[in-house]
Amino acid sequence: MKNLLISNDDGVQSPGLWALKEHFERDYRVFMVAPDRERSATSHSISLHDPIRLKVVEEGSVYALDGTPVDAVHVALLGLVENHVDCVLTGVNIGLNLGTDVFYSGTVSAAIHAASFGIPSIAVSIDNEGETIYYETAAHFAHKVLNKIETFSHDRSIIINLNVPNLKVGDVKGVSVTRLGKRCYKDKLIERRDPKNNRYYWIDGAHDYDVLDEGTDVKAVHDGKVSVTPLHVDITAADYIDTLLAWELDSP
Repeated sequence: MKNLLISNDDGVQSPGLWALKEHFERDYRVFMVAPDRERSATSHSISLHDPIRLKVVEEGSVYALDGTPVDAVHVALLGLVENHVDCVLTGVNIGLNLGTDVFYSGTVSAAIHAASFGIPSIAVSIDNEGETIYYETAAHFAHKVLNKIETFSHDRSIIINLNVPNLKVGDVKGVSVTRLGKRCYKDKLIERRDPKNNRYYWIDGAHDYDVLDEGTDVKAVHDGKVSVTPLHVDITAADYIDTLLAWELDSP
């Protein structure tokens, strides 16, 4: 039986995380290492200046850490999980991670961190619109992707970013392989004063609108389809290298 590590950025009590565990433990030995509380939008932050404290939720299989999502994967792969980990799943994130969301998503960053260890990884997110969230739909399609990774040759520096509409499995309109699209947010800075008259701030933001370009993850999910987007650990803009060379920056 292969070993599967799951984590997230919504915290160890998230129903999306436990939905993955329940779904995959039928076929895999599942280890869960996740933050002890919500750590959304922490991106790829790692705790280097503070200890990371561990809580055992289920001896030998489920752990909570007072760190970031990347901390959770890092600690797990460095030795907390003694078994060889064959694949890492992160999620199910409550809310989509589309377009530029991937740059601050803790769920996506945790998957990217696993890929840096050379381990196949999938980040799974589901739309949170609606009274009921169909986590099992997200788990179902994550399993389909994982089966393909195990069947076909897979570049382990590639992360699969999977976004799922909030529908029952039978109501999903299909699966699209996509590129990152664009989501736009309306952010604002809220200033407050503490009792000593020192200023402090809240950053507030709300989803404003999506750009529905064909072939993008944003458009696919908008159309009721599952979006499968390959991401690469190497984010070099290779097509711009020749432009920079033309600048002759090393000339006197």
